[in-house]
Amino acid sequence: MDKGLEFFDAWAKTQKEFLETSINTQETFRAHWLDSMKKSQESFLSTTGAVDNPHTKEILKLFNAWIGTMINTSELFNGEFVKLQKSWGQTLENQIEQSKEMTKVFSAYIEKAGTK
Repeated sequence: MDKGLEFFDAWAKTQKEFLETSINTQETFRAHWLDSMKKSQESFLSTTGAVDNPHTKEILKLFNAWIGTMINTSELFNGEFVKLQKSWGQTLENQIEQSKEMTKVFSAYIEKAGTK
């Protein structure tokens, strides 16, 4: 039964590493994407900001509002998604610990039954 526990531990470790990598990747992607959007906004505003046309000013105002809303919404969405992933990870860790404990109890029961 020790081999079974070793296999279970290896499987649990792999699951935990996968989850941690997934969360880190999501957080990194979010940070890079938001930075890219902010730089795009700054670039757009700086290249067309010199034009003194009422239509251009209105377009810039609308663009700025739109991109700002997109960035804020993305930050909220990604933040909630990361929270969900972390919650799922904690649930998985709890399930793994419970399964490990059940395996130990079951193994002890089988060993005890086999000695009778």
